[in-house]
Amino acid sequence: MKPIASWDCEQANDVPTGGVFNLEFSPEGSLLVAACEKKSIQIFDPLTHQRIHSVNGAHSDCVNCVKFLDGRMFATCSDDATIALWDIRNLKKKICSLLGHSNWVKNIEFSVKDKLLVTSGLDGSIYTWDINSYTEYNVVHHRVFHASGLMRCRLSPDAGQMVMCTTGGLLVLIHNLNLATLARDLHGFKPNLYRLMQMSQQLIPIAAMYDHLFNGDRRENRVEFVSDFPEGNDAKVISALQIHPQGWSALSRNISHDDRSEWSCIHDIQPCEFAPDKGTRDDPPAPRRAPPRRGLRLARLLPFRTVRSHAARAHRTEATSQRESESEEAEAEAGGSEQPPAIVQPIPAASSRLGPGLPNIQNDVWEASITIKQHRMVQDMYIRGQVGRNFNMQRIMGINTGITPPASASAPASSPSPASASATASSSNSPSCPAPRTRAATRAASLLSTATDSNSPSTSGQTPRPRQAPLTCDEEAATRHYIRQNRERLLYYIEETNEGRGFIKELCYSADGRLVCSPFGNGMRLLALNENCSELSHCVQDSRGPAPMVDVGQSLGIHQDLVVSSKFSPRHHLLVTGCLEGKIVWYEPYSGEGLY
Repeated sequence: MKPIASWDCEQANDVPTGGVFNLEFSPEGSLLVAACEKKSIQIFDPLTHQRIHSVNGAHSDCVNCVKFLDGRMFATCSDDATIALWDIRNLKKKICSLLGHSNWVKNIEFSVKDKLLVTSGLDGSIYTWDINSYTEYNVVHHRVFHASGLMRCRLSPDAGQMVMCTTGGLLVLIHNLNLATLARDLHGFKPNLYRLMQMSQQLIPIAAMYDHLFNGDRRENRVEFVSDFPEGNDAKVISALQIHPQGWSALSRNISHDDRSEWSCIHDIQPCEFAPDKGTRDDPPAPRRAPPRRGLRLARLLPFRTVRSHAARAHRTEATSQRESESEEAEAEAGGSEQPPAIVQPIPAASSRLGPGLPNIQNDVWEASITIKQHRMVQDMYIRGQVGRNFNMQRIMGINTGITPPASASAPASSPSPASASATASSSNSPSCPAPRTRAATRAASLLSTATDSNSPSTSGQTPRPRQAPLTCDEEAATRHYIRQNRERLLYYIEETNEGRGFIKELCYSADGRLVCSPFGNGMRLLALNENCSELSHCVQDSRGPAPMVDVGQSLGIHQDLVVSSKFSPRHHLLVTGCLEGKIVWYEPYSGEGLY
C-alpha cells in the first residue's frame, strides 16, 4: 500500500481538529467521515481526497465514533454521553440528540434486522434506540444489558451475534441474538462474577444460577465466553474490537498486565452445535470410604449450600451404584473385626491465601462480590450516625449480594484433635485432595486482592445458619455443581509495538476479510493469515492450532504522531489512517520498483 494523499488542518488553514479517533465510510464508499478530538466531524470525498464539509461543535466533548445507518443518515457519539443523528443533506443542524448514557459513549452499531441503533459506553450499559419512534422528550430506548468494565460492543453483519469485550480480558459472545428479549433473558447476569467463579474454581451461587444461559440447546441469546490468548499474553484490557465482514471471526487488540506488551488476536466466533465443556467440578471427588453407621453423621465439606445442576442429576444413578459397590467392598474388608469408622472433619483453612484450604478462597470470593456502592452506603449511614460502631457490615452485604458468609470464618479457632488431625492428614495424602493451584487461580487471586480490602472485616455477629440434615453419599454427589470451562477459540495472533500507552488503536478488516490493517507506531502495517493472503475458510482447514499472523507490508513514518484509527473502503481499493495530530492519509495498492 502506497500513500497517495494526505490532509490536515494546517493545509486547510482551519481550526485544529485534534486526534482522529474514528474513520467511517458510507455503505457505497462515496463519503468518508472522521470523528475528531476537538468536538468536530469532518466529511471527505474519498476519491478526490478533498474535504467537502466540516461540522465544528458537533458535540460538547470529543467525538469517538461514527456509524452510517444508510446512504444519507449517520450517527455520532461522544464523551458528552450523548448520541447525535445527522442527515448528510443538511449538516447545519443535527436531527436529534439521544440521551440515556451516564458516561462516555464509545461505540455505535446498527441492527439491520431490527432497525435499531445499539450503543455502548464506559458506564457499562448497552442501549437500543428505535430511531423511527419519537416521544416528546426523547427517542424510545431500552437498556438491554449492563456489564462492569465494558469496552466495546459489536454486532455481526446479519445482527445474529453480539460480541463484547471488557477490561478483564474477556470476550462475551451472544449467539442467536434477539434484542427484543435480551434484557429479560440476561437480567441480573454478571459476566465478571461468572468469570471469577471459573478462575477461582469455587462455586458462587448467584453466578451459578445463570448457568442455563450457556446451554447449547438455547434457541435465543446463548452466552459463551472466550478467554484464550497466546503464550505470554495475559490480556488485561481488550480495547479494540472488529467483526469479520462475513461474521466468521472477531479481531481484537489487547494490553497485557502492567502494560508490558500489546497484542492483536483473531478468535473464531461461529456458533457450535455443542455447549462448552462442563467437566470441572467445584470440589474434589469424595474419597472412597465405608458408609457411616447408625448414630454417626458425616460433616459437610462445603462451607455453604451448593446449587443442584442439571448435569448433577444425570450422575445420580452412577453415584448410587458406586455407593453399593463401596458398601460391598467395605463389608468384605471388615470381615469379623469391628472398627469404628473415621469421622470426616471439615477441611481446615490453609495459612496461605491460595493454599489448598477452601474457606480462605471462598471468603475472598464472597468479599470480592461486595460492591463499592454498598460500601459507600454503609459508610454514609455511619457518618450520619444512623448505625453504631458494632454495626454488622458483613450481614448486610451478604444479604445484598446473595452470598452468605462462609461458616468456617465464624467458627472459633481451636487446636485440632488428634483424631481430626489424623483424618486431615490421611485425606491430604489421598488422591482426592485438591490439586495445586494453577496460573488461572493465581490470576484470580490477584483479581480478588484488588477487589477486597487488605484487612478482612470482622465476622462477629453473623446470622447463624439453620442446621441441616446430613447428606447421603449419593445426595452429596448429586449436589456437586459443575463449573463450565470455555472452549479454545484463538486462531491467529501477533505482538504489536507497545507505543502510545493509554490510547485505543482501532484496527480493521479489509472488505473481503483477507487483510488486517493494524496501527503500528507512527504508521501502519498490513497483516494476513498466510503469505498468499488467503481467506480464513481456506486457512483453518490445515490449521494445527493458533498461529502467528504474517506481516505482508508496512508504511511507517508517514504520520508525525501516533496512528489511532484505520479503515478500508467497502467498495474501492483504498485505505485511510488517522493520527493524534489530526492528519489523515490515503493509501492505494501499488507494485513496482518505485514502491521500494
